[in-house]
Amino acid sequence: MQTIKNPAMPSSPKKTSKPLASRIFDGENMRSVQLGRILLTLFFIGTWQLGAGRIFETFYFSKPSAIIAHLWKELFDTGFYYDLWITSVEMFLGYAFGAIAGIVLGVALSRWEYVSRVVDPFLLALNSIPRIAVAPLLIVWFGIDMSSKVFLAATLVFFIMFFNTLSGVRSVNRAYCDIARIQGASERQIFTKVMLPSASSWIITGLKMSLPFALVGVIIGEFMVSSHGLGYRLNYYSTSYNTTGALAIIIFMMILMMALTTVVDKIEARLLRWRPSHLNAAENFKV
Repeated sequence: MQTIKNPAMPSSPKKTSKPLASRIFDGENMRSVQLGRILLTLFFIGTWQLGAGRIFETFYFSKPSAIIAHLWKELFDTGFYYDLWITSVEMFLGYAFGAIAGIVLGVALSRWEYVSRVVDPFLLALNSIPRIAVAPLLIVWFGIDMSSKVFLAATLVFFIMFFNTLSGVRSVNRAYCDIARIQGASERQIFTKVMLPSASSWIITGLKMSLPFALVGVIIGEFMVSSHGLGYRLNYYSTSYNTTGALAIIIFMMILMMALTTVVDKIEARLLRWRPSHLNAAENFKV
């Protein structure tokens, strides 16, 4: 029996495969992204190594082979791990205190509009103070031990977390809150079930952004006055014109911060797994 196709019914669309270049340079293709990162790193290191002594003066820029050798020697030095422990404790305490205080105050002021408007210019003024200028005063106030470094790191983290939390809570769509009220939710339930989850992406972004600033605050404090820590070791190499040692410590701190940021990304993906994944609109925009 012969079947007659209905002309009114549209035929099933044919699947069109992306061009090869689009598949290679697709941001969702993690293998391609990782390969691009490796190639860029190898190109940078290779150019640096080949140009050392020819294009770049080794006294000012050293060279990758010497930096790797120095870093390898540091890894077998017990004093290096003690300095790493001191810096890690100071950074963790400053990060934790600053993040908790910033989130709590940001949430509180988002609920109290009047108080928020009163203290807003004062918080902006405090945030505009250069931390490097306050560092000597912090040493006078808190001493030369761990407290001054922790406080300096906490001040850097606090303002990032405060403004991110405040903006995140204020950006919640009021329609969601109205729908929850219609369904009988209390103000506490609206805040915990609607507002905080909606602002969670802002808060986690603040946690990710403020993580390097915690390390910066600790390093600045250790630069000013300290006898231990990675900042002290970096200052020692810098003041003795040991470019190789200074760059080795800097690169180690970069690797450490990349590892910590990866951990925060994993936590973000875990906590925000309820969010629908959507494509970046800018990828589809063509000039």
